[in-house]
Amino acid sequence: MDDIVTMNLAFNQKTLPFRTDFVLAGTRCFLTTNSEDVLRLAAQWQPTKQSDEPSFEMEILVNSSAGDSCEQTAHFRGLRHIVFAALPHSGLIVFDLLRKRVHAALSPSAARDLVFWNTMLLPITIGVLGTTLGVVPLHCACLDREDQGLLVAGLSGAGKSTLAAALAQRGFAFISDDWTYMTKQQSRLVAHGLFSPIKLLPDTVRFFPRLREFVPRKTLNGEIAYEMDPQNSFQFLVKGTSHPRYIVFLERTATRGCHLVPCRPEHVRDFFEKSAERLPDELSDAKTLRTNIIKLFSGCPSWMLRTGESPQRTAEAIDLFFSEVGRATA
Repeated sequence: MDDIVTMNLAFNQKTLPFRTDFVLAGTRCFLTTNSEDVLRLAAQWQPTKQSDEPSFEMEILVNSSAGDSCEQTAHFRGLRHIVFAALPHSGLIVFDLLRKRVHAALSPSAARDLVFWNTMLLPITIGVLGTTLGVVPLHCACLDREDQGLLVAGLSGAGKSTLAAALAQRGFAFISDDWTYMTKQQSRLVAHGLFSPIKLLPDTVRFFPRLREFVPRKTLNGEIAYEMDPQNSFQFLVKGTSHPRYIVFLERTATRGCHLVPCRPEHVRDFFEKSAERLPDELSDAKTLRTNIIKLFSGCPSWMLRTGESPQRTAEAIDLFFSEVGRATA
């Protein structure tokens, strides 16, 4: 309790002297901190060049006396528009969704850990706060070819990440493998990734032999998995954004073959509305905006993808199918 009181008193201009700003999934983050390590890691994100992005404030206090527990799992609690998160490395974060502010107290090891930033701090921040800024988190992967985005959705465990990796092997640009962040900019929808690692379960080593060179680790949700840099580890082409054009819902079957069956827009809306996080009543504007964006992209052509094939064979079938669709609509 003494540490918590001390950290609360330390959130002021004198103790957080460093300032910067950067773009995160189409939003502008104004960051203040007492740590040069935090400034260094924040520099990996593109500095803002425009002033019209929706914005939020983040204050990060690095507490040199804080303990460190890498094995601590993530825990979340919510009280209306306030969300509390306890993260590995003894990180404590408070999100104020109504005021669009983030207050974080981190250990020195968390402040300089790029993996912690890319797999936890930044994805959790935009996942929790994003809807209040016009960013809709979608539980799906996103690939891109010639600025046409392909969203790959499905229930947890369906194999979205594995299929995303197989599609990237075939030359699709990799945007995201688990969560994609949708915004509307002017009259176009934009799908954002966070340049996060791709997560592959240990049994996927039979499809990607290169994984044998690495060791799986415990991830945010407690799973043991490989978390790989798609660009440096796999040499995939990586992009930060795409414009969504097609949607597929992945469904694994025990029957051989790969079949694409058209979906109705109502199925798309229902899937993403049900998988969205609950928002408190005082954020009614954010709820409405999220519903409108989901309704807008549910008009994209969509298919149910039923496959009993390997990720590579399924990726090949998708590649051929959408090449034919593209030629037919050209």
